[in-house]
Amino acid sequence: MVNHSLFPWPLVTLDFEASSLLPGTYPIEVGVCRWVGPGQPLEGWSTLIKPTAKWVELGVWSPDSALVHGIAREDLEAGLEPQAALERLNSIIGFRGHALVDGGEHDVRWLNMLVGASLDRAIFRLSDFDHVALRLEREGYARVVRYLDLTPVPHRALDDAVRLMRALAEGLGVDQPV
Repeated sequence: MVNHSLFPWPLVTLDFEASSLLPGTYPIEVGVCRWVGPGQPLEGWSTLIKPTAKWVELGVWSPDSALVHGIAREDLEAGLEPQAALERLNSIIGFRGHALVDGGEHDVRWLNMLVGASLDRAIFRLSDFDHVALRLEREGYARVVRYLDLTPVPHRALDDAVRLMRALAEGLGVDQPV
């Protein structure tokens, strides 16, 4: 039986989609998956992010990246302003909460860009998904890795965040949350 106290419940996974992976990239979508605990449903939220004029002027838009995530530049006009996106993230994740990410320095940079374009600060921290998953016993961690290896990456922020959360559920050995 897995010791559920090894994890900072509720668990939250977060993912960004971006204009590119090259220098000058900016966030274009964010998704969050929240799981209160075993036996509870997953809660998800995502939004496109309307880029600031500065991001567009100085940033890089990659047509190759657009083919991967399927988000057109024009779609971003319907997105939330960075300030509104950050406010919603703060509301979902909460004060001193942790959001698990698998994009390392990219996710940190994109969150910092949201903060830089806002009047607020992030009241939560980003934590490395793999570092937290390593708290599982060896077999549990192997189940996480196997799940991620066998499950395609959707390359949409909410779907990617849900995929990470389901991998953790697999590692915990609990029924897949819906």
